[in-house]
Amino acid sequence: MKRVLKFLGWVVGVVLAVILVLLLYVQAVWDRSDKRSAPVMAAKHDSVTIARGEYIFNVTWQCGGCHTGQRGNPDALPSGGQVFDLRDIGPGFGVYYSRNITPDSTTGVGAWTDGEIVQAIREGVRKDRRVLFPLMPIDWLNGISDKDALALVAYLRSLPPVRKEIPSAEPSMMARALFAFNVLAPKAPITTTRVAPVRGVTAEYGKYFASHLSGCADCHTPRNLNNGQFYFDSVFAGGSIEFGAPEGHPLRSYASNLRAVLGNGTDRWSEEDFVGAVTSGMRADGTVLDPHMPYSAFKRLEAEDIKAMYLFLGSLERIPRVVPPSRYASRVLAARGSDRGKLLFESRCAPCHGVEGKGAAPTAVKLAEVSASISDTDFMDFVLKGQPNLKMPSFGKTFSSEEVRDLVAFIRTWERH
Repeated sequence: MKRVLKFLGWVVGVVLAVILVLLLYVQAVWDRSDKRSAPVMAAKHDSVTIARGEYIFNVTWQCGGCHTGQRGNPDALPSGGQVFDLRDIGPGFGVYYSRNITPDSTTGVGAWTDGEIVQAIREGVRKDRRVLFPLMPIDWLNGISDKDALALVAYLRSLPPVRKEIPSAEPSMMARALFAFNVLAPKAPITTTRVAPVRGVTAEYGKYFASHLSGCADCHTPRNLNNGQFYFDSVFAGGSIEFGAPEGHPLRSYASNLRAVLGNGTDRWSEEDFVGAVTSGMRADGTVLDPHMPYSAFKRLEAEDIKAMYLFLGSLERIPRVVPPSRYASRVLAARGSDRGKLLFESRCAPCHGVEGKGAAPTAVKLAEVSASISDTDFMDFVLKGQPNLKMPSFGKTFSSEEVRDLVAFIRTWERH
């Protein structure tokens, strides 16, 4: 018996020693610098190039959704500071903050070369040679062309600088281990010129647009939540992350399986149904998409880009992967009256109308300023029927009449302030 206990003690000691060595190794190497050099590149700063960069930044990728620290403020600059708490995702990855990417020379990217900015966007390596955590969607941005990447640079250079210090990331031990063992790693250096397909309504351009020039693949592709890596054999087969949960949002949802409704088949969505869903949030059955699908921004997409995506997605084989349905947080289900209306507004309306109707980029009218002139009956009718010419979706099959009454009751609370 003593020999057995001695042997077990020896085994435990060896295991603990191995764990200690691994922990020391992880701590020593996880944040090692990448030795590659940055490419020498130069952006043009003409109006056409800047407009292209603005289109990519604000419409197709909506970079400001992460890089502004002021949700609901349509005038906010990408000065960073938004918190991403990933401690409850998979094994727990830590807490991260979006970076300041305004052209401030001290706290932003003003002192970066054009090539260094492009390298961070496409390869995931910063100016200081540190590797970005893959909240930055490098897997997809890696395929963006030189011309489009430099258009992004030109747009960023056109913005006013904002001096704002951003807290350092707080990666968990698991995240550090994934970095240490190169599970989380930058993309390979790009040493040749990247050229995009000719823009047009073709499946080839649709693939480039959906996979690299927009965030569609990043949201709609499943990934391994233990290490953050995508399942590239199931691209567009539905997301794995419950949107809204890390931020405590009232509405939680998963990006849908696009291959199930748009993949090769006679019963796939029509082009008209697809364009309507992408630009106005209306499904063919009359229900409204969850606003984690950014249709409020996608209404600015060029028609040929959407139609090209439709052609590409229609060329994919179907994958019958089931994605969980959207749901409201428990506090929404328990609330009534204006309290529930507030949560419904936050979950469904704020992306277009801003916090408490104070305005947001997708709409020109500030709801808080005009609400007093609209009767309760007209307000409810507007919400239930929508207004297609304004890309205001109809919530008649999404909200109950009681929910709409609660929504209007919340809007009326603005008039008392």
